[in-house]
Amino acid sequence: MKKYIFLGFSALAIAVSALMIQLQIVNSTEETITFFPLNESVQYKSASTSLTLQNGKNNGKHTIGWKMQSRLDQEAYLRQDLGLLFVNGLLKGKAAKWEQDTEDVYQEDFISNGESARYDAITFHYSELHGGGDIITSAQRMSDDMLYVIDSRFSPLQSFSVAKSKQEKEWKNVLDKSVRNRLNKSLSKAEKAYGFNALNYIALPLDTIRQYEDQPLNGFTQKETANIIGKLWEGIYKNYYLGIKKSDGTVVDPIDSTMPLILVSNDKSHLLVVTQTYSGESIVLKQLLQENN
Repeated sequence: MKKYIFLGFSALAIAVSALMIQLQIVNSTEETITFFPLNESVQYKSASTSLTLQNGKNNGKHTIGWKMQSRLDQEAYLRQDLGLLFVNGLLKGKAAKWEQDTEDVYQEDFISNGESARYDAITFHYSELHGGGDIITSAQRMSDDMLYVIDSRFSPLQSFSVAKSKQEKEWKNVLDKSVRNRLNKSLSKAEKAYGFNALNYIALPLDTIRQYEDQPLNGFTQKETANIIGKLWEGIYKNYYLGIKKSDGTVVDPIDSTMPLILVSNDKSHLLVVTQTYSGESIVLKQLLQENN
């Protein structure tokens, strides 16, 4: 059985000790995401992710505009927005912008594709705040967008977010099924490689995680859920966005890997992050949800 790679410290760290805080402090010049206790007095004025089909085609491919923006209600010591863009369940774009002493972050990118596709984009908006007495807190928010593009020689190039016509509903079903099958195959392969049973977990594709900003994970409070999400994104940034560490110790680019599946254990002790590299290797990251584990 393969060994799990741990994402980091306990995700359920509601009361964080002073020693733990010191262990998590990073050099101010290092671009990273480190979870600190959430500051409930700080709010985001706005945060959004948008996907837009551009007019026309170039060399037989359509182009999608991808925008991410966020504004905090005050200047933060560090601001960072981390964005992931999946096409038919595979990572095709990633973006991270890091700014110091500001409240605003804006990013824009474009991606081209030559076939009908479902686009899923999710952004983690993060702020690190420094108070008096070396107190460090954080603020976080997520935003996402989904876009279906019909790129077929049998119909005009078009896009939609909500399927209305019969044709749109048919394409939605086809593309959704394709993504679902891809993630299910990734999960089944990981089960065999790592020897766990998916029935002992609640499975959440990464593109659905935003809903838990407004509703708690089953068995957790909203505050606990927020802490879990913050630590989850810290792990995704360090162990997925920056590169996936394979079983042989090499680190590979996450592009063309499957969308991470978040598996929360039924006993609330831990979660797993399941993905598959472009070469087909299953990767499972483990994050403890109890301080005593």
